[in-house]
Amino acid sequence: MENQHAAKVFLGAAAGAAVTGAALGWYAAKVEPEQLNITRPALPCPPPVKILFFTDLHLGPMYTPDHLDYLVDAINAEAPQLVLFGGDFFAKFLRDAHMLPFSWLTAQLRRIEAPLGKYAVWGNHDVRDHAAPFYRMLMEHGGFVPLWDKIVQPAPGITLCGLAPYSNGRVLRGMPKEGWRVCLCHMPDKARYLNLSQVDLMLSGHTHNGQIQLPVLTRMILPPGGKMYPYGLYQPQPARDARLFVSRGIGMSGVPFRFLTPPELVVLE
Repeated sequence: MENQHAAKVFLGAAAGAAVTGAALGWYAAKVEPEQLNITRPALPCPPPVKILFFTDLHLGPMYTPDHLDYLVDAINAEAPQLVLFGGDFFAKFLRDAHMLPFSWLTAQLRRIEAPLGKYAVWGNHDVRDHAAPFYRMLMEHGGFVPLWDKIVQPAPGITLCGLAPYSNGRVLRGMPKEGWRVCLCHMPDKARYLNLSQVDLMLSGHTHNGQIQLPVLTRMILPPGGKMYPYGLYQPQPARDARLFVSRGIGMSGVPFRFLTPPELVVLE
């Protein structure tokens, strides 16, 4: 009798665990990926204008292109003056090119309103599989200025440097000594060695904050180039005042789940 009771308890616990696991899987696959958050970091040196930063769309079978319609509406609802994209528009370009309606995508990107301009950098997924020229074309036709190791001034007193995915950062030597200066760099771990002496803020993505938040596992699955700074606000070089903000991004890569790390738009003001 005791053995039968123990067996019933075990089977009941196993069934409960299975139901819980299925519910969590459904939430991670269907609910959280659609819960777009707005994050407003408290910066010690805030920008003089309202900036919206978004990154890591990974458009493809896991985060379908139709999401861009809703995403653009959410961006415009914030009425930013300057919009920055941190890279990884594509998931796997060669695999997914047939399902990416380029004319429609560029039309959606053109809908983004930003009186001081829209700028973008390449992510590592945007240079794989011969994707780089298509990314440039897509961004330019969408009204964005793609920056490959280039410095621009969207407005007086504001300087932006956009780094190539595997840049050595030498271009940062040309940043001015005054004004508000931001570096757009897809991979956050570069902040350890880049010359940030003339940078107020570096903006990055790439990590998705692990995409799935679980003890031990999350640290193991963080991508190369995103293991030191998975998410949030950092001071990567103690001797310098520059801050790094790492966004958890929007889309999904690797697995079609997000758990305890919902997609986000980042508003700086």
